[in-house]
Amino acid sequence: MAGPHSTMAPSQSGLVVKGDIPAEIQEEIVKFSEYVMQRGAFARSTGSSLVLKEIEVFRRGKDGKSHARVVYETTVHEEMLNIGGNMHGGCAVYLIDVCSSMALAVLGMATNKPWNFVSQAINTTFHAPAPAGVKIEIANTTVSFGSRTVTAITEIWDTTNNRLCVTGTHNKMKPSEPKTKL
Repeated sequence: MAGPHSTMAPSQSGLVVKGDIPAEIQEEIVKFSEYVMQRGAFARSTGSSLVLKEIEVFRRGKDGKSHARVVYETTVHEEMLNIGGNMHGGCAVYLIDVCSSMALAVLGMATNKPWNFVSQAINTTFHAPAPAGVKIEIANTTVSFGSRTVTAITEIWDTTNNRLCVTGTHNKMKPSEPKTKL
């Protein structure tokens, strides 16, 4: 349900936007999310099955710094499975990669800061399996947004069975400038 600082993004039915994010930035976020999740051949069926459910930009209470939270949902389908019939660990890491990257991009877009970072490290902990057919929620929250490195955390929840399946920490860095040859 929308609160006093919540709106619905015009092009994304069911998307809840919290915080002061101008409409044009909301549209940019939605378009960029759709582009990222549907381009390329790698994991296209998984990326294109993700539904953007929530975008929030907020100030952290302890230090007053801006942060973002982005939530996606999908159902675990055949292309996501390991031989045991559960979501493959590699699929979980892919979800952490692209979804946490969107949280970092949202913060950059909303605060007019650069957001073109590359992955440095993704640390992952597996807590419980996510079997075929369950609905999962991928909740991503920024932790740190410096000029050289940024970090977001991800929780992947099996919302069908109310259990935490995977957590991850994604560190990204500013890409190196290409070296010129003389």
